[in-house]
Amino acid sequence: MRIRVIAAAGAAAVALSLGAALPAFAHGHTDVVAPLAKGDKVKVFQDANYRNRNTTFTENMWNLKKDGWNDTISSAINQGRRKVTFYTGVHFTGARFSLAPGEREPHFGDIPNMSDNTTSIKFG
Repeated sequence: MRIRVIAAAGAAAVALSLGAALPAFAHGHTDVVAPLAKGDKVKVFQDANYRNRNTTFTENMWNLKKDGWNDTISSAINQGRRKVTFYTGVHFTGARFSLAPGEREPHFGDIPNMSDNTTSIKFG
């Protein structure tokens, strides 16, 4: 069994070094919508003004319930190279707003319908 795990890890490393896309399960996530550009990155915070619990997302998230972030994001910093959009519904539906690369939003409560309502996030 250990040899299979090592072989699978080696195959994944070779595929990544060659620029090949791995299946979603190889990354540990099954909710990846599409391959993303290198450098997609948004840091989100539980409270306004970039305070308290936080995490960084580097891939499209179609349902934040799985990650414990549904309806809790109150501020964000787009640290990536592409626009990031926050949606109130699963699968990138409902009310939305976007942050351009390098842009910050200190309080989602200042945006209509977005106060603690983010359910999905999409880059691009």
